[in-house]
Formats: sequence, structure tokens, C-alpha cells
Amino acid sequence: MRQFLAGWIATLLLAGPAWAGAAGWPQYGGDQGGQRHSPAAQITPANVGKLRQAWSYSTGALTRHARAIDASAFENTPILDEGKLFVCSPFDEVSALDPGTGRQIWRFDPHVSDDPDIDYPNSFNCRGVAYWKDANGRGRIYAVTNDRRLIALDAATGKPIESFGKHGTVVIYAGKMARPGQMQFSSAPIVSRGVVVVGSSLDDNQRVDELPGTVHAFDAMTGAS
Repeated sequence: MRQFLAGWIATLLLAGPAWAGAAGWPQYGGDQGGQRHSPAAQITPANVGKLRQAWSYSTGALTRHARAIDASAFENTPILDEGKLFVCSPFDEVSALDPGTGRQIWRFDPHVSDDPDIDYPNSFNCRGVAYWKDANGRGRIYAVTNDRRLIALDAATGKPIESFGKHGTVVIYAGKMARPGQMQFSSAPIVSRGVVVVGSSLDDNQRVDELPGTVHAFDAMTGAS
């Protein structure tokens, strides 16, 4: 089941009106408060049994990362904003899709190593990305990677934002570790008041001198810590 989910996601839509009239899902938890509630009223107890699969999309992880797929987990919650559905694969590849058809608009690959000998605390995993619109009205997607990077992408094109960090990327942690996969970043970042906040995942209860579970914050425009 895990291998299957790592390879595809699907959306279920009612036949009839297009998706455009539906409420969005701009945050990992639905809204800034993480309430995980949608005001959308199109699906009801009376019609839920009539749902059908409208489309499916493959992240390509089963093909591109076959050697590490058993060490991966698809636990992603897509977000919906700017008329696009944003989803990430267990190997941190971010895709923007047309929510009505499943057509891929753009795809970004951060080229995370799929070495199966890297034993991450939560497997190869990407639980979500974050969306934020800057003062110039430019939408940005923020993604954190298993190998401890924060990347800012143009929501319209999927290209790294050159003015953020070094060519769109900030290294979150480059310190000494007992082993390569001792620390990872798998949960979606959050953006609040122009600041990108990132948590971390560590190997709990493995050693006395474990790495600290530091929370990091970066300027959403520049990537400065």
C-alpha cells in the first residue's frame, strides 16, 4: 500500500460545476490556524455515495526512485491556491497541477539522493509545502527537503526564486551528524508575518547526545535566518 500511494494521488469530484467555485485549501492544515476544516458544501451526506474518480496523477517516484521506494512514505496533504494544486513526492519533488483535470503545469526536482542506506527518522517523506504571496503579489511555494534544505519556488512557473538564499535555496542545517540521515525535514513549513518557520525530525531515544530539535525561522523574501 505504501508503495502504491507513493506513486499517485487522486481527487474525487462531483459531476457538474467546475472546481473553480469550490473553497481553496491554501495551508497544510486548511487555514493559518490549522483547523483542517473546509467550508465547501458541494459534497453532502446525501450525495457522497455518488462520488467518482475524476483523474489521477503519478508523482513518478515509483519509477525514478525504485531502489528507495521501500524506504519511503507518501503522507502528503496537497494545498490549493492560485488555481493550482501543489503536491510533493516522498523525494521532495514538487508539482503544480490543474485541479480540474490533473494536468501537470510544472514540476520541480530538488535532486534529493535516494540512497536506500540513508536511514531517515520518518523515511523519505514530504508531508506538504507552504504558499505565501509577497508584497508584489508574487505567489511563492516553500518546500523543505529530507536533506535539510529550504527552497522557494515561483508558484506560477515552479522556478527557484533567485533572490531567496543562494539561487532559491537555503541550507537549514549543515552541522556535524552521527550519520547522514540523523536529521531530516519532512513536515510542511508555515509562513507567518513574512517569516518561514521550519521544524525538524530527529531519531528519538537513540543516543544520549542527540541533536537538538531546533526550530528555524527565515525571512520569506530573502531567506536570511
